Amino acid sequence: MKKKRRGWIWIIVVVLILGLGGGAAYYYFTRMSDQAGTAYVQSVAEIAGLGSVGNAALYSGIVEAKDVIKIDPQSDLKIAECLVESGSKVKTGDPLFRYDVEDLKLSHAQLLIDISGMENQLRTNRDELESLNKRLERAKESAQYEIKLQIQTIELEIKKTEYDLKDKQAQAESLQELIDASVVTSPVDGVVRSVRDTSSDNPYGYMGDGDTAYITIVAGTDYCVKGTVNEQTVFTLYAGMPVLIRSRVDDTVRFGTIYRINTDATESSGRGAYYYDGGEQTSKYAFYVEPESIEGLLIGQHVLIDLNTAAADDSGLWLPAAYLMQEGDRFFVWAANADNRIEKRAIGVGAYSEETECYEITDGLKPKDRIAFPDDTVHAGMLASETAYTDPNALPGGDYAIDTGDFGLETGNFGIETGFFGAEDGTFDDGSMLTDGLFEEPVSDTDSAGFGG
Repeated sequence: MKKKRRGWIWIIVVVLILGLGGGAAYYYFTRMSDQAGTAYVQSVAEIAGLGSVGNAALYSGIVEAKDVIKIDPQSDLKIAECLVESGSKVKTGDPLFRYDVEDLKLSHAQLLIDISGMENQLRTNRDELESLNKRLERAKESAQYEIKLQIQTIELEIKKTEYDLKDKQAQAESLQELIDASVVTSPVDGVVRSVRDTSSDNPYGYMGDGDTAYITIVAGTDYCVKGTVNEQTVFTLYAGMPVLIRSRVDDTVRFGTIYRINTDATESSGRGAYYYDGGEQTSKYAFYVEPESIEGLLIGQHVLIDLNTAAADDSGLWLPAAYLMQEGDRFFVWAANADNRIEKRAIGVGAYSEETECYEITDGLKPKDRIAFPDDTVHAGMLASETAYTDPNALPGGDYAIDTGDFGLETGNFGIETGFFGAEDGTFDDGSMLTDGLFEEPVSDTDSAGFGG
């Protein structure tokens, strides 16, 4: 009797599996017949020419003052006191730091003493020379030779003293200039951006970032954007090249123009560009962009510099008219939805540019959205793909697979991985299991499982 019940269970379970499998296949093929095909999509940003992060045309940048003044102390002088700090506002002529000139004052005083002695010596020599010349006029011929030798000696001493005196006087003038300029003042109005450490073990405050200036002053409020470019692409840039300056935190975009490319000095690797260089050590160079407007920019703000200015406009997002479908006064696009399926999406449209044949998109699309070109083959429900074809094996779960739900089938080729009718891991509600293609009855202490008593 027990074997008979097992036979009935086998028959019923097999019929259920075949029926459910057939129903699932019928449902799936019916649905797929309505949604068959794959539509090729692109991001709105790519179509509009806005570029994307990771694109070689997009570089990192930082907002700086157009004029940055770097002030270094004289290498042979010691700084006695710094009179400003980072963030200090200064005006032209304001003191920045002063040198320790006590030793210079002592040296200058000694020079003045030496100069005074030389001047006295010159007066004495000149008086003696005048006296010898008078004696020579009155001397007998036998005594003239000795007087002439004395005159020549005095003349040589005078010339030597005059030379040494000029050298001492020049040294004294230089020292006096240093003493008078012991307080270094700001040459511009601006803000002190940095003051380097002047400790004994780091006399010039070298921080390894390529900037060894003792004091750096950001002059005025005329801003620029500094970017860095790899040595392999630096020659693709040129002065006068138009670019876009994009905010990192919102959709703010402003136009700019490259006005200088500094290939005379390399930049440190701390600030890079958005490109992949294969991990090789490459040099980077700075380039500078003048923004069309500085409104809203802050010193030190990080931005993106986009070399692709196609179809960009401050008034909105612009798309080629060929991507839009019009029905009466309404406009639509074929867009990929959250399920990666094509849907017909209504959008808001503003102005039309006859020059570029583009519409301004005011609502319904963002740069990150993906849309398909509206040819006759595209329809709602198609699978959206960013390549021109789709490998059937790449479908979720394999051939003819149905993602989660739909009679409980999850993996392809009609394979049953998770159970149905509330079962899990191939276990049916009555406790029987599908293991390696064989059904097993539930373990029971009695013979009451299954059908009958």
